[in-house]
Amino acid sequence: MSMSSAQSTAFQAASGFTSSATTTLFVGFALTLAYLWAGWAIYSAYKGWATKNLDRNIAAASAIRAVVLCMILTAFVLS
Repeated sequence: MSMSSAQSTAFQAASGFTSSATTTLFVGFALTLAYLWAGWAIYSAYKGWATKNLDRNIAAASAIRAVVLCMILTAFVLS
């Protein structure tokens, strides 16, 4: 769904930014949060595995889930 030219002009006048710039900002923010979370999850799984508090298979599955989740989110958000 796209905005009409009147809506786009009103949006830019009220916000000072174009709608595409705002979309880019929100997409970048969402992906940044997702990748930071995935990095934390993978690091935590590694720490658990390295200290022998977590089985290797469970740590590997957690890391794979985090990576796949980021891939799916990236595909949905950037399409």
